Amino acid sequence: MKTYIYPENLRSRTKLWFWSVKDFCILCGGIIIAAVFLAELWTFIPAAMVICYAFLTFRADDNAVIDYMINAVKYFCFSQQKFEWEEE
Repeated sequence: MKTYIYPENLRSRTKLWFWSVKDFCILCGGIIIAAVFLAELWTFIPAAMVICYAFLTFRADDNAVIDYMINAVKYFCFSQQKFEWEEE
């Protein structure tokens, strides 16, 4: 008899450590490219870009840091903050 173990939420995104699988693959490729640039050209700019991307795509509870930032910009810049009520 086989025992199968299923995750609690079958609709959640597939994660590898703290990133989605797509973001993790992009990070791995970026790390390789940043290492080549660092070895050949002695520049840290690609490594800094990879670190920024890693921070922005960091996922906790199916929400990434970039999602929080986008929602904050929408709330503070594009939604109405002052409500005025008038009696008719």
